[in-house]
Order: sequence, then C-alpha cells, then structure tokens
Amino acid sequence: MFREISKEKAFDDILDQIIENIQNGTLKEGDALPAERSMADALGVSRPVLREVLRALELIGVIKSVQGGANYIAEDLESCLIGPLSILFRMNNSNALHAQQLRSALEQEAALLAAQNCTPLDAAELQLIIAQLDAAEDEKIRGNLDRKLHIKIGKMTGNSMIFSVMSASAQLTEMIISGIRTYIMQKDNSVSEVDEQHRRLVEAIVNHLPEQAERCMREHMDTVEKYVREIADQKRSDK
Repeated sequence: MFREISKEKAFDDILDQIIENIQNGTLKEGDALPAERSMADALGVSRPVLREVLRALELIGVIKSVQGGANYIAEDLESCLIGPLSILFRMNNSNALHAQQLRSALEQEAALLAAQNCTPLDAAELQLIIAQLDAAEDEKIRGNLDRKLHIKIGKMTGNSMIFSVMSASAQLTEMIISGIRTYIMQKDNSVSEVDEQHRRLVEAIVNHLPEQAERCMREHMDTVEKYVREIADQKRSDK
C-alpha cells in the first residue's frame, strides 16, 4: 500500500500516497490505516513526520482518529470540506447569507447538469422522494427528505467538486442558522410553495429540460434566501 519516499519532500510524498490509495480504492471510506509504526517503516520516515500528515488530514476531515491511536478514513468524505470552508468563512467574516448565495449558484448548475444526465433510475428515485414528501406530515421527516432530494440532484451532476462544495455550503448554512429547514416548512404558506417548487424542479429534470430545471432551482433558492434573510433579521432584532 505504501512505498519508501524521499526525505526531502516527506510531507508532500506521504500525503500523495494516502490520496492515491483513496483514489484507486485501496483505501475506502471507513477503512483503518495501517498502524503508525508499520506505516512509518514502509514509508521510511519517523513517526512524528507521519503524524504531521495524519494530523493535517484529520483537521480537514479526511481522517478520523480514535482513542488509542487508530486512524480511519472518514466514512463521509463528501463532508470533509465543511471544516475548511467554515474556517474560510470565519476568516472573511462571512455569514449564513454568504453561504446560501454560494450554495444557490452551485445548486442551479447542479439542476442543469442533473437534467442533462438524468437516467430512468434517477428519475424513479427523484419521483419517489417527491411522493414521500407529499405523504409525510412530520416536519423532521420532511426536512430529511428535502435534504435527500438536493443530495440526489447534486450526485446526478457527475461532478464531485460541485457536489462537495454544494453539500458543504448547505450544511454550513444550517450550522450557522440551526433548524432553517424546519423554519421554512413551518412558515405560513411556505409548505405548499416549497412543495410546488420541488415538484416543478423534478418534473424539469426527469423530462431533460436543463434550462427549465435551472430556472426552477433559482426560484427555489430565492425562496430559501428570503427566509435566511428573515431569520438573520430576527436574530439581530433579538439582540
């Protein structure tokens, strides 16, 4: 799995080998890395040098360390951008609205690509989620289905970068404004409005209408942004 490296660029070479093993499937989500001593011996480096790389990967969410020293590849690599993105937003004094605006731009492109790429199986899965949303009454369940719908559309892009940053920005918005999905779904008249937006969005995607799907997603994201602004205004007035 690992080969001896040059001492001059030890950090970069160790990092490259770990990433290479993830990319080629040798290391999968949830897999344990070899013991530090074995791994250091294979790479021809000291354990402190190896730990620097492992610590860096832990900070960005690629690796999870557990008590006792075992290291594992994260089970949800799609979420590993949340930490770095959160730090970037804090450094730039960004807020939930900024995160939502980033998400909006990516979601619109995702809807366009999803409509281009939609397979019969994709269409069936999207329509099932819509049916479940129509049938569900519990707002927590509906919130999870809403999230599931957007995740599915993101994965249909076939672009892992769009999907990863989109997911990170969406989760960052929710971290900054806790319970935003529940708030939107409980707001007067917003349930039927959001449900109708979801239905039109899915209809455009399954019928391979990219521009229409993009417009539907833009309308939906504008609605979400309206409520993000509303919640932010309420928080400021409460202070």
